Amino acid sequence: MESTNLPWQRSFSVSPTVPHENQPEPPGPQLEPAAPPPSSSRPGRLLSGVILVVLGAIGLGVWSQREQIFSAGSGAEVQTIPTAKAEVKSFRQSLRASGTIAAKRFAAIRAPRMRGGSEGRRQQTLMQLAPAGETIQAGTVVAEFENRWLGDHIDDVRSTLAQSKSTVEKRRAEIMIATETEQQSVRVAQADLDKAKLDLRTAEVRSEIEAEKLKLAVEEAEATLAQITQEVKLQKEVHAADIRGLELEVEKHRLHVERHMRDLERLKMASPVDGLVVMESLYRGGGQTEQVQVGDQVNPGTFFMRVVDLSAMVVSGVVNQVDSQLVRMGQKAEVRLDAYPELVLPGKVTSISAMASSSSTGFRWRSGRDNYVKMVSVEVSIDAEDERVIPDLSGSADILLAQHEDAVVIPRAAIQEQQDRSIVMVRQGEGFITREIEIGMTSPTEAVILAGLNPGDEVALASVPQA
Repeated sequence: MESTNLPWQRSFSVSPTVPHENQPEPPGPQLEPAAPPPSSSRPGRLLSGVILVVLGAIGLGVWSQREQIFSAGSGAEVQTIPTAKAEVKSFRQSLRASGTIAAKRFAAIRAPRMRGGSEGRRQQTLMQLAPAGETIQAGTVVAEFENRWLGDHIDDVRSTLAQSKSTVEKRRAEIMIATETEQQSVRVAQADLDKAKLDLRTAEVRSEIEAEKLKLAVEEAEATLAQITQEVKLQKEVHAADIRGLELEVEKHRLHVERHMRDLERLKMASPVDGLVVMESLYRGGGQTEQVQVGDQVNPGTFFMRVVDLSAMVVSGVVNQVDSQLVRMGQKAEVRLDAYPELVLPGKVTSISAMASSSSTGFRWRSGRDNYVKMVSVEVSIDAEDERVIPDLSGSADILLAQHEDAVVIPRAAIQEQQDRSIVMVRQGEGFITREIEIGMTSPTEAVILAGLNPGDEVALASVPQA
């Protein structure tokens, strides 16, 4: 029986063999039925395909998004970049001096200084004070100190003065009596001299020895008279000096009384000017300070009150020593108060310190030496009156250094430095282009553009990513 290959056998044969004539044809390959595939193999291939498709879609989306961000014609992301337009306006270059508000003219009220010993070092007790913040007129009593002790002392000195005057009068009476006695001695000596001269006239009728005795008596009487006369003269000078010493003692007590009378007037202090009453702070101990008040004891000469003239106020501020060279007398300024941000007052520079001083803040090197930034004091007058401008408020003055009218101005944030060039990113269509510019005057926030931009050009305020 001729054997034939079944179709399924032929289809799976790898290399067909031709049977030999004398050799029987080998039986065909016996193929086992294929095992059924596991149940999870087909879903696994489907899941892998889905994952590949999803990853491809994500990659395509990321690539298209990248093209949208960095392309010059991109829309959504370019629109999110902040921009500003070049404006034509008046540009001002200014320098800020921060400080406090102070009065240009004010009267310093100090505790009176008493002249003398213990009185001059005595602390004074405040019995009356004008209310702080009150506007007063010149001549108004602003402070009064306790004066009872001084009144008692004046009474004592007046008693001493009266006693000194009585002593002078008594001494003058005694001198008058002594002077009269001395004059009587002179008259007696003169009489003795006259008698001796009369006796000398009889010398012609007397013996030679008696005549010689009469001559000696005359000479003795003349010498006695001269001596007494000289003593009277000297005694008169002694009496005059004695009276003068007592009179000086009286004058001393009189001046003592007058001095304390003036001190008594000083204990009631009046304002010499019109203005606002401002109290100063006193040290209370323990590192605390408080405003002066009734009952406080203050040392002589202590500065405890000011009466300020509000019509002439200034900003007392400081600027860095590097910037001080830009400040000139008479430069205009705009004054602002921290307490009233909306208030802007005109002013001008009226004073520049000749020497720099250390700032209140600094840092210390590890070596222990202080290294402070040097500052220069500047005074700016406020050329307008406002009831809100009072002393000791913190404020600032923007000193006008230069001004440029009708200038093209952009924010400084839009300027970039690239290879020693100043550039900006200017909007063109839906994207930005790079443009080189020439910068003029600058401020901390704005800059004047001399060339490279036109009014209305829109510039980017942040870096624009490039494709």
